[in-house]
Amino acid sequence: MVRILSICLFAGLMLTLVLNAEAGDKSDSKVKVTATSEKIGADGKQKVKITIAVEKSWYIYANPVKSEDFEDNATRVTFLKGKEKLKAAVDYPVGKTKEVGKIRFNIYEGTVTFDAVVDRKMGDTGPLTLAVDVNSCSGGTCLAPGTVRVMVP
Repeated sequence: MVRILSICLFAGLMLTLVLNAEAGDKSDSKVKVTATSEKIGADGKQKVKITIAVEKSWYIYANPVKSEDFEDNATRVTFLKGKEKLKAAVDYPVGKTKEVGKIRFNIYEGTVTFDAVVDRKMGDTGPLTLAVDVNSCSGGTCLAPGTVRVMVP
């Protein structure tokens, strides 16, 4: 019964996502991301503080979501130097538990701050691109997935 409810909820969310995607709305329109960084260490590692501000009455899926049905919607952080993905250890915060029917999953809402440590190539001191993949929902409406990109000094 729970599985059937999960499938119905998932189908409803997908339909809403498709309808909103046709309207041109994307999840990144409901999220603002900022990043600050520390000086690169002698070991080539750089600490970065990431802040995500989710628009009021909206939420994004946490990482981990802690629901098999929604794991693909988890917020994900990637650091890029040009087109190259860099190795990074991201300390995602624990999300708030949300319950829809009998389905429970974790979300972020409001402002969330967390840390990452990026492995930089020796001698690389230039800016990086931070890409944050998000899926935004509010009141049973979910937008198409989106990516927020910001420069990390």
